[in-house]
Amino acid sequence: MSIDVTVQVLKENVGKIIMIKLKGDKVVKGVLNKFDQHMNLVLSDATEYKAGEQTRLGNILLKGDNIIIISPQD
Repeated sequence: MSIDVTVQVLKENVGKIIMIKLKGDKVVKGVLNKFDQHMNLVLSDATEYKAGEQTRLGNILLKGDNIIIISPQD
């Protein structure tokens, strides 16, 4: 996937719930508020899922170099 396509997908999903898979077998779901050219993401109402447990995170900033997969949710 090219950078242009990735940016377009992120733009289309601002204000919507997305799922992010991170290094270290962590998954985070939350509402995408903002992003930048380095793929740093600002999420609100975020929840982390790891080893069958859920942890409410609230508002967070995810650094782009830790992100493996970004998936829009329906």
